[in-house]
Amino acid sequence: MVSSHAFVVLLGSSRLSLIPGLSGAGKTPEDTWNTPGRDATFVAGGRRLPPCLTVAGVTRAMCSLTGVTPLFFNAGYAGSLPMPAPVLSETPAGDPRTGPSVPDANAIVRKAANTGAALAENHQTLWLGECIPGGTTHALCVLRAHGFKGRVSSSANWDTVAEKEAVWENVRTRCPDICSLRGTDLIQETGDPVMAAALGLIQGFSEEIVLCGGTQMGAVAALAGDTGGHITGAMTDCVWQDRSADVAAVFELAGIPVTVSPVPARFVQKPSPSRACIQLVKEGFGAGGALCLARRRGFSEDRIEAALATTIRQS
Repeated sequence: MVSSHAFVVLLGSSRLSLIPGLSGAGKTPEDTWNTPGRDATFVAGGRRLPPCLTVAGVTRAMCSLTGVTPLFFNAGYAGSLPMPAPVLSETPAGDPRTGPSVPDANAIVRKAANTGAALAENHQTLWLGECIPGGTTHALCVLRAHGFKGRVSSSANWDTVAEKEAVWENVRTRCPDICSLRGTDLIQETGDPVMAAALGLIQGFSEEIVLCGGTQMGAVAALAGDTGGHITGAMTDCVWQDRSADVAAVFELAGIPVTVSPVPARFVQKPSPSRACIQLVKEGFGAGGALCLARRRGFSEDRIEAALATTIRQS
């Protein structure tokens, strides 16, 4: 039986997130390696509720509302997962300043392409999200190699521009021909395993694909190149309107249309009681795509808001 929607979240880790000050996706740099598993556990039904709406909470609520079960894939995640997650890669991204960050990129792409083809046998639309702390820095390097000169988004609530640019300058010094590389060759040098897995899924899935996210999914779209028009993007308005980043320009570079999914105002107008709140993190775990899915399925704003509220701890 063919199901209309497959909602996939790729989970990964990167050594870049261990650099102090580079990633805000954890309490400490070391804790960033726990974030994908922690959020996946919550999306899958974990009982410990946060004090505010988070990107993982959005995906949990919208998947529950629509009846679409999220599918998790291990794309280089360093931790353990309490739920099934087929392995597309067992190796976290390395540090591209000192060597190729994804030496097995070709193998990951091939394996993911087979997975994408299998998903296409039973689904008409692939909604593709991700969680890999450090991923926006890998995305910056990929986008710089494509000629993009703008700013990328970040989960941190402090300025990470200098740290990200320093990584790119080191990559360019180590690999002088980096700007001539494309696709899998570019991922191998400076991308991450989530990008490799996403590119493979795109190559294997022949039906509609919605890339759910901001900078990182824009980089994936740029890597994929001309895909015949069956790819679009979806992201929250929180990241689309982020004045510290040039997200719209990323998708212009990639050449794909974007659906901007508003997060109901009641969840973003209050002060943030946690660094994980959606006002600060803005996008991740497919949140913008999950909202887009719910609205495409015809759910009212009242039902969407009610579902989102169930993911927040009531004081």
